[in-house]
Amino acid sequence: MERKNLTVQDIARLVGGKVEGDGSAAISGLGALDSAGAGEVTFAADARRAARLADCRASAAIVPDDLATTAPMALIRVANVQVAVAALLAALAAPEDRPAAGIAPSAVIDPSAEVAPTAAVGPGVCIGARARVEAGAVLCANVSLGSDTVVGEGSFLAPGVVIHARCRLGKNVRIGPNSVIGWDGFGYYFADGVHHKIQHIGNVIIEDDVEIGACACVDRAKFGSTRIGAGTKIDNLVQIAHNVQTGQACIVAALAGVAGSARLGNGVVVMGHVGIRDNISLGDGVQCAACSAVAGDVPAGQIIAGAPARPAGEAMRIMQAWGKLPELLKRVRELESRLNTLESPKDH
Repeated sequence: MERKNLTVQDIARLVGGKVEGDGSAAISGLGALDSAGAGEVTFAADARRAARLADCRASAAIVPDDLATTAPMALIRVANVQVAVAALLAALAAPEDRPAAGIAPSAVIDPSAEVAPTAAVGPGVCIGARARVEAGAVLCANVSLGSDTVVGEGSFLAPGVVIHARCRLGKNVRIGPNSVIGWDGFGYYFADGVHHKIQHIGNVIIEDDVEIGACACVDRAKFGSTRIGAGTKIDNLVQIAHNVQTGQACIVAALAGVAGSARLGNGVVVMGHVGIRDNISLGDGVQCAACSAVAGDVPAGQIIAGAPARPAGEAMRIMQAWGKLPELLKRVRELESRLNTLESPKDH
């Protein structure tokens, strides 16, 4: 984070808040409740966290408009703490490390490719035949674009990203380092004792405003398109298989895997380490708890958990019961022993 010389009042203006206390206090950065010190601003989104402000050494705190607190520092009251903190972080952030507009001398560009004059093409970039890079797009060092690919206006590809042939990225797409879009789907058939590769001749379409983290993979379709819906956010180390279709504004957290031809509705949330099997559908707004194993269709709006995944309330009851199993088994054995004693022939 870049440290800047601001006052509490400056920050209030940045985040649309109102100051209580000394608005002239100097602020150079943002800190967590437990670690913020003099000259820093912290935040508390609710009463439970606000109770910890009494022991906090920060010079100011961002709090909700209606929060009652006797915190011993200047307060910046806002309608939404999360939105305010995001705005402050944006103001404090250093400029993103990216190549300048233009084409680096070491880039290799096929003569048939089209690169907008305002695009930035960094060192070592390779752009294949008939590819198109639109206005304001940024290709950092060693990005590789296959033939007939499209990188939409304002998109950002971090170092080492690979976009394979015929894949298309919309506007304002962001892809993290070393992610791969459009490599072959994982498909084989078994015959004569050997796994034979199935060719995947489709592509990947990534719609506008999608963000994909580092070292993630989105496989090309067997035929047709693998599609990532507009506004979807995909974390690092995620695998999206061939022919998957996601709706708009989905969230897929790290280490999740979505198997071939699965369909996710709009606003689906997939937490870390979730596995989603092939050829199933998750309705709009479904939420999958971490480490879930989703093996069948899920109706819209459900929250699911567990392996196999089931409605979260049921899954929680099962998990609680697991902890009681050793004692239950002990009681069952005792009862069996008593029953056997009662049923054994009496000695005469």
